[in-house]
Amino acid sequence: MSKSLNSPTARLLQSSRLFSLPRPLPQPALETVTSTGIYRASETATLPYPTQQAITTPASSQFRGDFGLKRPLPSKAIKGRPHLRIRAQDNSAHITDFESALNHTQTQAKWQQMGAPLLIKGKRDTFTNNNKSITSVYDATVDNTDREAVRLAMFQSSDASSQSRRNGVPSSQPQATKRWKYGGPWITGMQEGQFATWLSRSGLQERKKEFRTFLIQRMLERRVRNEERVLREQGERRALSAAQKETFRAEIESNYDTELKRLRDEHEIQFLGSEMTAAICDFLDLPGIRGQVGAGDIAATSALQDELTSGLGASDSGPPSTHPGAGLGHVRSNAVMENHPFWGPQAYASPVLARVVTPRNNYQGSRYQAMIGVGGVVTNDPVGNSGRQDRRHVAPTEYNEENIPEQYLDTDRMTTVIDTDLPGGNKTWVHPQTAHIDERGRIRLDVGRGDQEAIAVKRNKVEPIHEARSASSRGPAPYAPQASIANFGTALPDMRRAGPARSLTTGFDEQVPQRPRRESETAAKIRELLGNAPKR
Repeated sequence: MSKSLNSPTARLLQSSRLFSLPRPLPQPALETVTSTGIYRASETATLPYPTQQAITTPASSQFRGDFGLKRPLPSKAIKGRPHLRIRAQDNSAHITDFESALNHTQTQAKWQQMGAPLLIKGKRDTFTNNNKSITSVYDATVDNTDREAVRLAMFQSSDASSQSRRNGVPSSQPQATKRWKYGGPWITGMQEGQFATWLSRSGLQERKKEFRTFLIQRMLERRVRNEERVLREQGERRALSAAQKETFRAEIESNYDTELKRLRDEHEIQFLGSEMTAAICDFLDLPGIRGQVGAGDIAATSALQDELTSGLGASDSGPPSTHPGAGLGHVRSNAVMENHPFWGPQAYASPVLARVVTPRNNYQGSRYQAMIGVGGVVTNDPVGNSGRQDRRHVAPTEYNEENIPEQYLDTDRMTTVIDTDLPGGNKTWVHPQTAHIDERGRIRLDVGRGDQEAIAVKRNKVEPIHEARSASSRGPAPYAPQASIANFGTALPDMRRAGPARSLTTGFDEQVPQRPRRESETAAKIRELLGNAPKR
């Protein structure tokens, strides 16, 4: 037994790539609080983000069950499963535990096909209730993990802002450089026991001298930056010499105890918003820490405090658990135009067919938006309770392969009532717009209702395309409301415009065949006039 374990083949297998798969991430919490206060958990629900790495193999190797493991997997168990996740390899019972990973790999494939850009969730403006800016997760101000890059960007931004104030123009500098990954834990989200354990294992007592050197260097950089700013305001564009910097360093080292006492006194007044807290977070590489707004804080409101601590990574929910893009796609913007091979450039992106999970509630409750599933993600219908229902599409008595796709065009009916007789369930066309990843690693998708012309191009239907173009030039098509009690201010519908939409090219098509006949009549008339003319 020991001879086989120490053989060259065994050592090669033990040091192979698949024998050193990364450790799985912690399981996300799937418990939700119901209206009765009871926690409801699900053991079979799809996780909001993958926790184990998915592996695949070529088709030739998959036929033999070869996934690079020690032994091939049974062909019946992996049939139709090109992606697997390995839970255990040769455990104590000599069993390889695996399962299909299509629930996450197919989601990634769908998102790459949709092409929805991943953005940073911006803060809403207090007055307009709109996002202030649209920032991609792959911008240089967001997608970085280097501590020095953030520190240098902070110095450059302060110099740019002072230059703009001196010139009397608003600053056009980009937003503050942020990080999405830190070396230290998020202290605000730790329990008291976890914080005590971290303090005992971090070895902070042995790093006092290192912190003193770090604090002196931080004070020196601030002193040099202030002196250079004063020189620029006086019109002298020059940097401080090395001798002047050494002089400042000697002054700071001699007055270190006084400066340290000043920082501690400010900390007693400003608490977590003090300069000492920022220095400790920078030294230990911790996310920004933000406390409650108090009487001694500089920021009197929570909105101002959010603005001041936005560059430090301070938030109520903590830093993100994954990369802001989560590997779903690498598109930075949706400012692209699709070019159809026959219909040419399109005003809207290609729509996708979404499944209605929960209809909207028109009468009671706060669920005024329907919940739809797009690309493996559940999101809300962009349109809530509509005052006008489209009555042009009525459910047929029987469904077949021809009229089922036509039912998906009536978005209001699909999102209002679940039709149990419709094969495949209620579906509707939507346009994926933008998405972002929240702090818990969950995908938040924003969609828009499908455009009629874009849907017609997607379905390759010629007549609906002409009808959509003619309707866009005439405005929305009228509809005949159902019989109801008369109400003041309600008139009968205009039945003259309630007929089928006419094509804008109908008159032109009718006049084209008449052109040769008119030309021949004109030529005959000219010859007749020339024949009756008097001879000279």
